Amino acid sequence: MRAEEPFLVRHADLIFALKTFAASMLALVIALAIDLPRPYWAMATVYITSQPLAGATSSKAFFRVIGTLIGATVTVAMVPNLVNAPELLCLAIALWVGLCLYLSLLDGTPRSYVFMLGGYTVALIGFPSVAEPGSIFDIALARVEEISLGIICASLVSTVVFPRSVAPAVGGRVRSWLS
Repeated sequence: MRAEEPFLVRHADLIFALKTFAASMLALVIALAIDLPRPYWAMATVYITSQPLAGATSSKAFFRVIGTLIGATVTVAMVPNLVNAPELLCLAIALWVGLCLYLSLLDGTPRSYVFMLGGYTVALIGFPSVAEPGSIFDIALARVEEISLGIICASLVSTVVFPRSVAPAVGGRVRSWLS
């Protein structure tokens, strides 16, 4: 490892931390400005989805949004129909989450996020809304809006503000393997 490499790694880590913070604050400000019910979901999503390499954040973003949409749709279909049978609702949610987790583990590509988000979105929206099944659509819609906002902010800041390509990271690995 060359003498300047630790400095460059720390520099890249600091830039990544500042970019992630900026994206989360952007998501929070927008969520508050448009009066979303749980703006912290947008902010937390930025931290969950951000990756040091710009391509990694962008490649997963689309699949995360699709998974959230699928999960919200399944929740809106499941909760009102099973709210009067809480044991059956819990079983249905558990089976859905298990199926989605199984499918996400089978797929090692970024596409696995569709299944993963589709699964845990149902649990995150479904269980709390049992007390108010009439508002399930509003809760699901808010979740999709807030998660999508966080993903868009993370992807936008990652690709616009000092984007970090995979090429230097791969080059560094190849150099270390060859030495």
